[in-house]
Amino acid sequence: MKFKLTLLGLLVLLAVSCKKEESKAVANSGNGSDLDEGTGLSKSAELAGASVLAFGPENVLFVGDSKGAKIYAIPTQAQELKDAIPFNMEGFDKKVAEALDRAPRDIIINDMKIHPLSQEAYISIKLGHLPEAKSVIAIASPMTGDIRFLDVPENSTSVSIKQPAAEDLSFWKETPASTLNITDIDYHQGYIYVAGLTNSEFASTLRKIAYPFTDSQELVNSIEIYHAVHTQNETRAPIRTMLFDEIDGESTLLASYTCTPLVTIPTEQIQTGADIKGKTIAELGYGNAPIDMITVMTQEMDGSITKNLLVTHKNRGGTMVPFASVVAGVKGNGMAGQQAMFASGLEGIQEIPTANVMQIDVQNQQMLGVMRRNIETGDIDLVSELTGIYLRLSDFISEYDFPDYRYPESQAFTKQYHDMAKQMEGYPDLVSEKMER
Repeated sequence: MKFKLTLLGLLVLLAVSCKKEESKAVANSGNGSDLDEGTGLSKSAELAGASVLAFGPENVLFVGDSKGAKIYAIPTQAQELKDAIPFNMEGFDKKVAEALDRAPRDIIINDMKIHPLSQEAYISIKLGHLPEAKSVIAIASPMTGDIRFLDVPENSTSVSIKQPAAEDLSFWKETPASTLNITDIDYHQGYIYVAGLTNSEFASTLRKIAYPFTDSQELVNSIEIYHAVHTQNETRAPIRTMLFDEIDGESTLLASYTCTPLVTIPTEQIQTGADIKGKTIAELGYGNAPIDMITVMTQEMDGSITKNLLVTHKNRGGTMVPFASVVAGVKGNGMAGQQAMFASGLEGIQEIPTANVMQIDVQNQQMLGVMRRNIETGDIDLVSELTGIYLRLSDFISEYDFPDYRYPESQAFTKQYHDMAKQMEGYPDLVSEKMER
C-alpha cells in the first residue's frame, strides 16, 4: 500500500474528527437464555478459543483455535470506510473489561487484524487465565470509537486440523504444546496456510487447507531451516509469523521464527509429504520472538516510494528491511553455516521504535493500526501511527515542542510529517501553516 504525503492527504486528516474522545464499549444485546450470565454477551459471540486471526476472500474472518485444533471461517458484514480516520483509543483493555464485567488483567489479547473494507480492528481476546476460558472477538471502530463483539452466524464453517501436537507434551512445565498447534494463518490463492506444530517426529509444519472447506487438507512432512544464532539445522520450533509475496514472478512464503531467523520457502513446495528446506536469508536478533510481519510502502525523503518488510518483536524494537534486499536474499546463497547473534544477512536492516507494540496491521494508505502497552499507565491502547514514522509524537517532549521553536527551511518535510501526526493524534490546534511550532 502506498503512503503519499500530500496536501490533499493533510486536508483529509484535518477534515475528520480526531479528538481523543471517550470510546464506548457495548456488549451485544440478546434476550433471555441466549445471554451468557458471566459476560452479558450473546452465547453466539463466545468461542472455545481464538488465538490467531486472518482475513480472506469476501472479507471472511479466519479464527484459529490453537488449543482446540480448529479453524473457523466467519462471514463479516461491514461498510467501506474510504477516509483515513485514526484510532485514538487509550485504555482499550479497560473499556473491554468494563463492558464484560471483568478485571482488566483478565483481558488477554491474542491477535489483531484490520478489516480490509471498514478499517475496523478485529481483536481476539481470551477471557481469563484458566485453560478452559472462553474467547471473544472485539470489533473497534475508528469512526465512532465504539467497541462491539462479533456474533458467530449460523452460516460460519469450521475445520479441524490434522495431527495436532501430542496432548502430553508441554514446555517449561506449564505451557501445553497445544498452544502452538496454530501459530499463524494466511490465506493465499484459494487456500489457508496454517503454521504450527504436529505430532510427528519433525514437529514444525505447514498445513494447506482448501477454502471453502472440504475434506482436502495437505500436510508437509517436515520443514528444516538453518538457525544462525543456534548454528544448527532445526525442524521442531514452528514458524511464528508469515506472509506471502511475489518475488521475481514466483509466489514465496516469508516466515520468521523464535530467536529470530527470516526464512523463505517457494509456495509450490508446500505440498503433502514434502520435506522442505527453507532458505535463511537473515537473522533479526537473538533472545527474541517475532509477533507480526507486514509489508508497507514508505515515502522517502526524496519523494520516492519504497516497499519494505516490517517485523515486530516481543523483545526488540521492530525490524525494517527494504524489500529489494529481501529479493536479493532470495537470489543469494543464504546464511547456511554462518553464525550471527545480531541483525545481519541483508543490506539495509534498520530498527524502528516499536518496542511496546503488541499487534500491528496495515489500516489504510497512510496509517498502521497498533495495539500497544503504555508503559506509563500500564494500559493497553489501540492507536494509529503514520507509515514512515512508526511512532506517536505525543509520546515525547522534544526540541520541536517548545513554543518558540521554528522549523528551518531544510526541515519542511519534517514539519509536514509532524503536522499530520498532530492532527492524527488529536492535537489539531497545534498545527500551524507557518514554519513555527
